[in-house]
Amino acid sequence: MNYTIKDLASGAGIFASSVFGKKKEYSLTFNHEDDGNWYVDFPGWPFEHHNLMMVAGADKLCAFLSDDDKVSNIKVIPANKREDHPGYACLEQREHTLTGGSTYFVTGLNDFEREIWLCPVTLFVLGRYPKYIYIKKS
Repeated sequence: MNYTIKDLASGAGIFASSVFGKKKEYSLTFNHEDDGNWYVDFPGWPFEHHNLMMVAGADKLCAFLSDDDKVSNIKVIPANKREDHPGYACLEQREHTLTGGSTYFVTGLNDFEREIWLCPVTLFVLGRYPKYIYIKKS
């Protein structure tokens, strides 16, 4: 989904807490719901639930990282430069637009090296579209 600047402004409080409350590592949960889709668990999300849906390869990544095809718990380290994080796979940014999301190429996961797309919810969760996102199952 493409968000408008108006959408981003209406969620400014959540966005600001993401930007100013940056963490070195995040623990994210993704749920495979009854409709067959994966969603990021984001309590207090101010927009429609379907905006949290993982699509365009991100859903496949959630399934790949899930042990039971119901829940995927992932540790995430956002970074602006290439770093060494043993045990983590790397998502390297290919391109992005503020309201149109960001594409990443996944490496370091056996049998899952491909491009995925992350929607602008990433801005609310991580406060930005990092150049690199390091991930591992938690």
